Amino acid sequence: MKKIILIILVFISCAPISFGQSKNLNTDLIPDSLIQRADAVLRFSTTTYERHSASSYSMHIHKAVTVLNKNGASAARLRIYYDNNSDVRQIKGIFYSAQGREISKLKSKNIRDYASNNSYTLFSDQRVKTFSPASNNYPYTVEYSYTVDYHETAGLPIWMPIEMYNLSVEEAELNVLVPEKLDINYLSLNNDFSFRLEQDGKDKIYQWHAHQLKAMVYERNSPNFLDFMPCVLLTPKTISYEGHKGDFSNWNNYGRWGYELIEDRGVLSDESIMEIQALTDTIPLRIDKIKAVYQYMQNKTRYINITLGIGGFQPIEAKDVDSKGYGDCKALSNYTKALLECIGIESFYTEIGSGEQKEIKFPEFASANQTNHIILCVPNKKDSIWLECTNQNIPFGYIGSSNLNRYALLLTEKGGILAKTPNYTAEENSSSATITIEINESGNAEYTLKRSYRNYLFEEVFPMLPLSQKEQKKHLLSNIEADGLNINDFQLQDISNKTAIAFLEIKGSINKLAKISGNRMFFTPELFRLDPLPTFIPESRKQNIFQSQSFSKTDSITIKIPEEFDFEHIPEDISLTSVFGDYSRSFIRMDNMLTMIRKLKIHHGNYVPAQFTEMNAFLQNVNRSDEEKLIAKKNKFVIQITIKGHTDFLQRKV
Repeated sequence: MKKIILIILVFISCAPISFGQSKNLNTDLIPDSLIQRADAVLRFSTTTYERHSASSYSMHIHKAVTVLNKNGASAARLRIYYDNNSDVRQIKGIFYSAQGREISKLKSKNIRDYASNNSYTLFSDQRVKTFSPASNNYPYTVEYSYTVDYHETAGLPIWMPIEMYNLSVEEAELNVLVPEKLDINYLSLNNDFSFRLEQDGKDKIYQWHAHQLKAMVYERNSPNFLDFMPCVLLTPKTISYEGHKGDFSNWNNYGRWGYELIEDRGVLSDESIMEIQALTDTIPLRIDKIKAVYQYMQNKTRYINITLGIGGFQPIEAKDVDSKGYGDCKALSNYTKALLECIGIESFYTEIGSGEQKEIKFPEFASANQTNHIILCVPNKKDSIWLECTNQNIPFGYIGSSNLNRYALLLTEKGGILAKTPNYTAEENSSSATITIEINESGNAEYTLKRSYRNYLFEEVFPMLPLSQKEQKKHLLSNIEADGLNINDFQLQDISNKTAIAFLEIKGSINKLAKISGNRMFFTPELFRLDPLPTFIPESRKQNIFQSQSFSKTDSITIKIPEEFDFEHIPEDISLTSVFGDYSRSFIRMDNMLTMIRKLKIHHGNYVPAQFTEMNAFLQNVNRSDEEKLIAKKNKFVIQITIKGHTDFLQRKV
């Protein structure tokens, strides 16, 4: 009875009261402040999570969205994900004109239902029900409501009232109904939400309300969503997933639950154990043994996603990976862990949030929705060795920029332990190049480029490594910004050992590198630049600029001009320092040869708008410096004298 009273309280407090009898949806009533920078407007949204047990809850959604233009059409798309442990019911939809008049209702026959699998998924029970309105008469409004019953769950979704860029929100509400024995932890971020907690005996209702949220526009190098998007993180204090009970009140307890899912799943056959021991017995150094095992795993397996029931959390057994030769991040990490155990080397199965928008950001707030990936941590005397087991080409000990400098959760018998993954210095994330360019009197040039890439900058060429030589050449030609570039010969090598390193060598020509005007030639010495930097930060930018990694680049460019030319204008040496980075450029001259040394260092950081003026000055000065031209003048003539069959050349200054 008390539960019924609580549910009534929720729906009394929410607008609209019932489906199809909502507030006036005339688009003229949308405030002008919510139209600015918006492609769609969320008129209202009511999200309710109702927990029934430690393993089950229901999610009720009721919302209306006005689409202002074709760019906002995706906001009106209905997408409901479910699997074998969930059921979708009571899907309703109504379509309204710009004046808020009902046009039609959603028919069940128009809802598509298909497997939500990608090309690298082998086993999955994930499906999606979807519908997209086919209207070009803007603006229009859609209203949807539906319920999803989850019979097994390890968490609650993050609530983000602004679900996408260029979407503003008139009002949105989140309600969480829980018995006290199934209580939750929560963390509200980036908004002064109106909050209320109702309690009736042993039952609770949590309520968050947001209104008049302006649309946000995508801006390059923005921080993680959780740093600026209004949201509420939720996590059950206790859960049960397919019989596996857990306590998520802190990371230690959360890790203990995860550890129980991998216990006894690292068993290998005697033959496999003997094979690994034979592989490593003659290797003297421990780190080289680890590397040999890691490369054995890479050569033997391939990545295949598995998200079937408990398989979304629990790896398939190591012996199955060993025999079948495939697995997902969970399975391949667990398999590598088992291989190392064969030779007495301990490692830890490790949960991590991987990518720009997924990360364990809150050490004091444990939740399953902060992680999405598994890697392996191998303790070492000086520092841990981290292994990314899902990529068969990634170098030993390098886990990729999507996993660097963040918290990871090591699963141990005693529970979860938070540890930071590596964070390389600018010198460790480096690229250095030696470039020689010889220009002839027509302005055409022959060049040789030799460049190395380390760690974070290794990723500039990493996607090219498995490609064919033809595909590599095509990639290079499309990414090197130099008009008239020709590649005659090139070589790209992965020379990683203890560090991720690649080496690129190119020989070729550039048509009309120098512009000829009278007896002068003009050209820009800075070539083959691939700095991932903006050239200007717009004054309208709202979000911080997040630079995930420090890095440094050093180019030594030697330019040789024809003998009959002299350098007439050489730009001055320059040195720049800013909060964002450092830059220098200097020249060394020797007769008709000139060497330019260019150094750039960018600092890791989360830069606030107050720093943009300084950053802009730095970026513009770097760009201006790189575009400065050298001028060479033809100030010699050549006299050919032939005496008794002997030819001499005399050069005279003009």
